[in-house]
Amino acid sequence: MNFLPPTVLVIEGEVLADITVTAQQMAQLNTARETFRELRSILLAQIVPSLDGGWKNPLATEIESRLESITFATGNFFWKGRHAGAAHDAINVGGGQ
Repeated sequence: MNFLPPTVLVIEGEVLADITVTAQQMAQLNTARETFRELRSILLAQIVPSLDGGWKNPLATEIESRLESITFATGNFFWKGRHAGAAHDAINVGGGQ
């Protein structure tokens, strides 16, 4: 008899919890995430450097803090569920763009 050694299968990745999100909701979250990314870029690349004192200005710290708060409070606009939308291309659902 020919015996084969046991096989070990290593699976890497992230196990996602069950979610219920409509295509419309996912499209809105995707749009919100992209809009936030654009706003963050404008604020940090253009507005903050133009402040008196640049990054040393207390307003710069406040802007950065608020952006971080939004990211954490929203779970980065439901980032962990982003693959659910990608699975059915829920980017432009509902004529939003």
